[in-house]
Amino acid sequence: MDEPAGCHLGLEWSMTTWARRTSGVVAAALLMLGLAACQEPDQGRSPEPGEGDATTLTPTDEATEDPTSETSEPDGSPSGDMDERVEAAVTDLAQQLDVDPAAITPGELEEVTWSDGSIGCPEPDQMYTQALVPGARLILTVDGTEYAYHGEGDGPLFYCQNPVEPAPSDEATA
Repeated sequence: MDEPAGCHLGLEWSMTTWARRTSGVVAAALLMLGLAACQEPDQGRSPEPGEGDATTLTPTDEATEDPTSETSEPDGSPSGDMDERVEAAVTDLAQQLDVDPAAITPGELEEVTWSDGSIGCPEPDQMYTQALVPGARLILTVDGTEYAYHGEGDGPLFYCQNPVEPAPSDEATA
């Protein structure tokens, strides 16, 4: 007996469609497994008790200073008042110049807007994104010489040998 022409084609079409759909599901499952394998072991889970960098505080009978009170450093500036980014910049410059950090006078840590991705510190023959970038600028002074430190957002500051001025602020153009 001969098979009707339409029956054979219908069966072949449904098998092909099923195979295509199944291979798509299998590919998606393999992709998910591959991505899961790339995840760091501890990512996405809370540490178990006893794991991690926990610090145990033990009370003592010794009197301690009030952490909110300001004490003065030998140079007269309040201690604990300096931003950690400023401290890092002072430490860096002291190491670079081989001077005592107390010989460095930090200026105000200014919030600025840089005119491009160079963060106010363009390098020759480099291309930078042409977009305004929020950041910070700090001028440190040693023996009358100024040293510029720039940063992006709230990130760390870096020494800039040939600094350029930030973009004008709204206050400056008003």
